Amino acid sequence: MSQFPHINLPLQRKLTFTANPVNVVPLPHGEVLMNFASQPLITRLNADLEIVWEKIMQGQNTNYVSSKLSASPDGAMIAVAGMNDIRILNADGTTVLHTIQHGSWGWFLGAACYFSRDNKTIWYVLPGDENTSDELQVMDITTFDVIATHPLHESHQYTYAFHATPDNNTLLLEAAAGQETSLLTQLQWNNGAIVITNLSQCDDMIMGNFAPSGNAFVMAPHYDEPLEIYSFPEIAKVAEQDQAAIFDGSKDFPAAEPDNINYSVFFIDDNNILVVSQFGRLLLLDRKDLRCKAEVMPEGIEFTAYDLDGNPTTNPDYIYDYSSNIINVMIVHDKLLLTTNDGQLRSYGLPVG
Repeated sequence: MSQFPHINLPLQRKLTFTANPVNVVPLPHGEVLMNFASQPLITRLNADLEIVWEKIMQGQNTNYVSSKLSASPDGAMIAVAGMNDIRILNADGTTVLHTIQHGSWGWFLGAACYFSRDNKTIWYVLPGDENTSDELQVMDITTFDVIATHPLHESHQYTYAFHATPDNNTLLLEAAAGQETSLLTQLQWNNGAIVITNLSQCDDMIMGNFAPSGNAFVMAPHYDEPLEIYSFPEIAKVAEQDQAAIFDGSKDFPAAEPDNINYSVFFIDDNNILVVSQFGRLLLLDRKDLRCKAEVMPEGIEFTAYDLDGNPTTNPDYIYDYSSNIINVMIVHDKLLLTTNDGQLRSYGLPVG
């Protein structure tokens, strides 16, 4: 008997690719842009997840590390950030409008570009050398002139991610050093200058997303810490929940290793939060008490039990942990998008309790 009721999600669309999608970027009118693990291919999909075009963008992958993809809010520009350069292209990916050459990022480091909501600036991070820090730069989107710079953290230590906020002049920059640490910084654009505020209260937490109301955002724990919610714009912690309480009494997945949060949490709406677990489960939490009220069951998602040596097993006495075929979970254009280990992109409606 399961403690958690099930919410079954029917599959809406499914596409299978020859490599796993690594970036899924929203475009206007429900379209998305994608690139893939270790492949110089970019694919554009319409609102029904049908392929509009596919193009080879040579030179964007080095040593099997995939480039980071982004697009302007109006869809007029694409940015491809690789290990040695950043290329700004037109909407169809046929013309390189501007290129920024830089020293090489280390494996799995770097940052996607961020296009401001007013389509006036492009924000990006360049790697420092041995004696300098990484550097934040802001570029005018019309002239491609650099109009502001600011030093960041020690070079070749962090992967960076920009996060939009409800305030058009404020964004968040996440810097993750693998499993060692994660830092969150507030960036503000004030009369042509970058204003940086270190958010030490959010150290070692993983950014989730903002609630639709815009007055709060959720963060996942780095290790065994609780899930946390912060107010915006104050950025003060307003709620938290221990992981043991979230998974308390779950009976569907008996194992020697307890399940936990796997770095990913999302506001579905102002009343519901989705948690991705280490086992690959999707749990729906009530925002009021941050307790699980349902387990989300997307059609076609399967689980495999493993023993202590990492071998599949069906013997309940030897089950150490589980894994589903889910690789990434995203919320894009009010859809739940899943990528799977067989190169699929799967689309579902959003779960509600």
